[in-house]
Amino acid sequence: MTWQSLLDLDIQKFIVTHADADVAALALKKSPDPSWNYPLILSQIQARQKASFKIPDWLVRKGVIFPPVDVMEQASSSATAVYKSGLAQGARLVDLTGGVGVDFFALMAGFSHGIVVERDEMAAGILAHNARILCDGVVKIIHGDAETYVEDLLDVDCVMIDPQRRDVGRKGRFKFEDCSPDILALLPALLDKSQTIMIKTSPMLDIVQAIVQLGPVRAVHVVEWRGDCKELIFVLGGAAYDNTDIHAVALDHDGGVQHSLVFTLREEKESVVRLSEPLRYLYEPSAAFQKSGAFNILADRYNTQKLHAHTHLYTSHDLRTNFPGRAFEIVGNYPVKANSALPAQAHISTRNFPMKPDDLRRKLRIKDGGDDYLFACTLLNGQKRLLHGRKP
Repeated sequence: MTWQSLLDLDIQKFIVTHADADVAALALKKSPDPSWNYPLILSQIQARQKASFKIPDWLVRKGVIFPPVDVMEQASSSATAVYKSGLAQGARLVDLTGGVGVDFFALMAGFSHGIVVERDEMAAGILAHNARILCDGVVKIIHGDAETYVEDLLDVDCVMIDPQRRDVGRKGRFKFEDCSPDILALLPALLDKSQTIMIKTSPMLDIVQAIVQLGPVRAVHVVEWRGDCKELIFVLGGAAYDNTDIHAVALDHDGGVQHSLVFTLREEKESVVRLSEPLRYLYEPSAAFQKSGAFNILADRYNTQKLHAHTHLYTSHDLRTNFPGRAFEIVGNYPVKANSALPAQAHISTRNFPMKPDDLRRKLRIKDGGDDYLFACTLLNGQKRLLHGRKP
């Protein structure tokens, strides 16, 4: 039985009824119908459970089929897809790496015609099925590879591409040369045929090195959702750019922007940061703002000082409620050793410090959790200290 069997009304009812079931326990039970492909059905339940976190809006659309859970792991969330949909509009959109289709269907809100290229036959079939449910525009699904399709690509307004690691079993492979399709090889043709090229990559990629490799990068968007940096989006096209805009954004649950910061690498390099001993308040930038490299710009834009040139923590006399990250009131400043002034329980972070948090926790004999926060860091005079913070 193929994935189309999941459209059977009785199977659909079973899937919805067991939407929140323990799949491992369900697998131990006998299939309600011996003709059913029970493993496929259980996989669909698992995928839907993953979707309830990443793309909950799809669950309310009757008849949507989800790919296997391992494919769902690599899919964008609805929140990050909504953000990307605001980065490009036009008539014709091409997605060269369809996958689950979360980004494509969100982007299609700004386009009238769309083409999706997907090299996996099953995934291509599911995309074609879901397109009829999730998309109002004219959509064509092509089962094939991006390299072949680009050879005959006509002029379009936007090309979306999300290169995948060639060996998904090996973690840490996220550079362009480790991914498929080879975006660097395709780039000359894409720049010639598309007004805008949008490349989604791992947040582990080095931003500056990627800009050097790609060339005319108009903007880089560093996207954070639910406290984690989820992806980097490189936007290319038009004239050559020698001063790329970097956008650091933290999104809310629905993809709205909670915090944002736009700067250029030149601005960051030329910004003169003030250093200070710890004042009353301490600030820790959230994930996207750390990844963006806006270490000096953050101090300048939010009128704060840094504790050390290489300690990316900030301080001020007065509370900066709009700072993009966590704020703490400093209630203690201790030497890095076990002592009676330390709380018995605290969250521990290290910044520009020679020990890992778990090793430091064992040294200090402090339990994890609670309402207290300890930041082990290097101050401007080079001294190693423990800063004790509480949320204001």
